[in-house]
Amino acid sequence: MPLTTIDLPTVFADLAPIPQQDGPHAVCRIDYPPDFTLAYDYMRALWKADERSRRALDLTTLCLELNPANYTVWHFRRLCLEALNLRNDQTQIGVDLALAADLGGSNPKNYQIWYHRRALLEKLDNPKILRDYCHQELSYIASVIVKDGKNYHAWSHRQWILRTLNDDTAWTDEVLYTEYLIDEDLRNNSAWNGRWFAVHRGQKELLSVETDGPAQADYAIKIARLDPYNESPWRFLIAVLNEQRPQLSHDQFIELVESYLGRILEIQENVVEPSGKGPCPNLLSAQVDLLEWMSDGSSKTKALDYLEELKTHDPIRKRYWAMRQQQIQAL
Repeated sequence: MPLTTIDLPTVFADLAPIPQQDGPHAVCRIDYPPDFTLAYDYMRALWKADERSRRALDLTTLCLELNPANYTVWHFRRLCLEALNLRNDQTQIGVDLALAADLGGSNPKNYQIWYHRRALLEKLDNPKILRDYCHQELSYIASVIVKDGKNYHAWSHRQWILRTLNDDTAWTDEVLYTEYLIDEDLRNNSAWNGRWFAVHRGQKELLSVETDGPAQADYAIKIARLDPYNESPWRFLIAVLNEQRPQLSHDQFIELVESYLGRILEIQENVVEPSGKGPCPNLLSAQVDLLEWMSDGSSKTKALDYLEELKTHDPIRKRYWAMRQQQIQAL
């Protein structure tokens, strides 16, 4: 039976509850509900006694249900699990993951809840069981992302899970997953970031110039064609091409840049400008980056012209574009 505040005086009959001390000069005391006050009064008594027992674990459940954001209670819960030798107990791990999921339902951006999930798995000493839980976590995280595609804590936890799995299938599946998310929302910058993480296998591998690099650059161009005003595919493209630079000879890299400049010009010619928006700043910005790499006189002139347009049509970043002009003039 779950512990309730009604039980507390009986369960903790040997402990004197410790009220919260706001001090004699508190300007604005918080009017906590009676159940909350009673539960945390007993929790303070447990902390003072440093009791790490089953009843202490049960009280952490109650206190977290009353306030899921209390990181001290989450930490104490893990201390109790350690003391009770439950950190590798599959039944208890299942209970705690379910608790975190239940409390996370209305608190999806609560860092403490996400950290608890990771902390539970970090202590597992059975590789097979760990992998099974990691695959379950990917499904759970996806259920959170479908409601909020830009939940930073969900994505951060997902990256840790992928690094922990670190196998070909997981990385390949993740690239396909980010593609699905981008298809659903072309401007989901978190999915673009997740794609970069996945194609680089947790930032541990460079894209090959023969296959992976061209494939990812082509993907970025494909999405940019669908929505040229979307900054994400353009930045993704520039980052991919920049990564190819040190892996190619000068002539090879210039040839690569020229090929993508041609494709960008084709997109530019077919852009339908939304009313009042004017030229597409993100497309022009991508061209500036590529023209800068070309580094010949005519490319510099064209880049400076584009930057002059950007100062007019993207005035919020006017000073940035002026700085870019100075950089290119100095080449």
